[in-house]
Amino acid sequence: MKKILLTVLSLCVLSIATAQTAKCGIDTKALMREEIAAGATTLGFLAQVTPDFDRAAVEKAGIVVGSQAGNIVTLYVPVESLNVLEENKDIELYSIAHRIAQPMMDKTRADTRTDKVQAGEGVSDGQIYDGRGVYIGITDWGFDYTHPNYNHKTVDNWRIDKAWDHFRLAGPAPAGFHYGTLIEGHQNLIRAKGDTSNLYGYGTHGTHVAGICAGRGATDGKFRGQAPYAKLLLCSFGLGEPQWLDGVNWMRQVAQDSARRIVVNSSWGMYSFSCIDGQSLLSRAINNLSDSGMVFVTSAGNNGDANFHISRNFSTNPDTLKTVAAYYTYASDAIGQCLILWGEPGQDFWAGFRMKNGDNVWASPMFTTTATPDSTIIYDTLLCDTIRIPYRVLIEHENPLDHRPHIQMDVDRHMSLQLQLFVTANGGTVHAWNVCNKTNHAGNEGADFKTGNNEGFTAGDYYYGIGEPACAAKTISVAAHEADVWSVYDSSMAPGNLTYFSSYGPALGGGQKPEISAPGWYINSSISQWTTSNYTATATMNCAGYLYIWSEMSGTSMSGPAVTGIVALMLQANPTLSTDQIREILFTTARNDFRTGPLHEHDSASVRWGWGKADALDAVNMALSLVSINEAEALRLPLHIYPNPTTGLVTVNTNCGERQQLQVYTIDGQRVLDIPIDTETTVDTRSWARGVYIVRVGSRTEKLIVR
Repeated sequence: MKKILLTVLSLCVLSIATAQTAKCGIDTKALMREEIAAGATTLGFLAQVTPDFDRAAVEKAGIVVGSQAGNIVTLYVPVESLNVLEENKDIELYSIAHRIAQPMMDKTRADTRTDKVQAGEGVSDGQIYDGRGVYIGITDWGFDYTHPNYNHKTVDNWRIDKAWDHFRLAGPAPAGFHYGTLIEGHQNLIRAKGDTSNLYGYGTHGTHVAGICAGRGATDGKFRGQAPYAKLLLCSFGLGEPQWLDGVNWMRQVAQDSARRIVVNSSWGMYSFSCIDGQSLLSRAINNLSDSGMVFVTSAGNNGDANFHISRNFSTNPDTLKTVAAYYTYASDAIGQCLILWGEPGQDFWAGFRMKNGDNVWASPMFTTTATPDSTIIYDTLLCDTIRIPYRVLIEHENPLDHRPHIQMDVDRHMSLQLQLFVTANGGTVHAWNVCNKTNHAGNEGADFKTGNNEGFTAGDYYYGIGEPACAAKTISVAAHEADVWSVYDSSMAPGNLTYFSSYGPALGGGQKPEISAPGWYINSSISQWTTSNYTATATMNCAGYLYIWSEMSGTSMSGPAVTGIVALMLQANPTLSTDQIREILFTTARNDFRTGPLHEHDSASVRWGWGKADALDAVNMALSLVSINEAEALRLPLHIYPNPTTGLVTVNTNCGERQQLQVYTIDGQRVLDIPIDTETTVDTRSWARGVYIVRVGSRTEKLIVR
């Protein structure tokens, strides 16, 4: 076999791409090489930085600093300045932009009891909640800005506030960003019509998701969404994590400027990112933003029908793991399989593949994570008689983000040959996934591990099917079930079962994923009139000379926005809720039936259902009860804040000697202070921005005005 060497454009770039560094994973090194070889002149990154990070210093090297989420920043680095990533002491870790894959209502409202909330029926304060005063941010593609479901015909249905299209080149970009076009104002959005074509063409996915989150519905309100009066922020983002994070940070700034709470929906997922155990820089950024008051809802994934995971504990079963990696055959742009393997920290392993045709077998080397240097990139070809099978192998002894050993093998397919995976180790557990590899390296479809009628081979399973960004600890990951239906036989609601495609947990890094379920089977919502795909209309509306349609789609891409809309209702009911409180309320109030089993009764969660089916009515009522408790306790134990309003120092007195936490939040939920307090303390507000703040001690809250 002959190794294929890449020609790298400069010695500087070659050095950075092959450096034995603890700052980036092997996937970043490989993608840097490949993007440069393909002609890229600038590369996007996420980076973890120190508190002393000097933005001006890296900008002198021509690097564009995009946005920041806690200690995670986005960087756009010219090829000639890549050395800065290694040399700058304030850049601790970095990860290149990975290619993100294309994401693959009336019953929804009834199933989640959102219809009751929208009508004020059973709501503890008797009020109607419909998303008013709350932003829903949608990161997706395929938006129709003109669809009457959410942005046309009547003034009170002009609900897209702003849209940022990363692919529209005319500009201007939002303030503080250097790419794409910001479109704001109803007439400008109508003139723009929709987002521009990208790698995935003119789609409709974002239009369908927006309708589930916040659509007004077709004629007579049919197929109405979850939060039909929420304001929308749309971002058609540029197919990489830095661009997604920029879009989210832009949404955060818009929400802050408008003093509104925001929940962000992401109906996409990937498995071939740097790591999928919640330790990636993207996951860390999500957690940072969640702590600042943003709420993230993410689809759990659509690989519940694929035995695409396999694992072996080599401490108890030392035999070599042997399995057949089936090809994914349903995508026209599929070129092979991506075999992703992660071990346990400190436990190295070996892996290789074979191609088989009848009695003929051709084998790659057994690659090992114990290799020196610590990380290796191999491009090679396996010659199977006259058939050439190109492959790429990424190997690292210890990934810098989660410290796990890691091997990824991208193997081109040939339908006459059977692809076999072999794994061995001296101890510990190794997990492997079999995912479609496409020409754009953005596949997220799982394919089976099988025995292939080979003696001693092991079949795969459905588990550990949660990828990025659903694996982030503080994102709300949503499974999909069939909506409950009315049974004419016994005049009762028949509980819907989980869909066959909804991905199984748990998360690789531990913790419960998915966490909750919502309807995701044949969901009716709006379809973009600009899409090049065909859909069967379930409802139509003539508006301004155009015929707009509604149609059905299925997937956790549909169940995610159902929960996003519920979160918007909760934030309308109680704008002071923290992200952790929202998560706790959703999971505590999740509905159990004979399909889910008695999860709450046993204080347990399911690797398929999470804590159960989302229940908007109980969730909104619990959100309101926190306000009621606050008000009641404030009467018993007043929380004194003086002077209020203030221009400088303010005193907080709890009227009790119990040691508690004093927390202060901006009106949009960002925490600005968290300190212990016994009875009384003085707070200096002179560096705070003018505005209204929420002061919380225990369950008691008061408003503080800073002038």
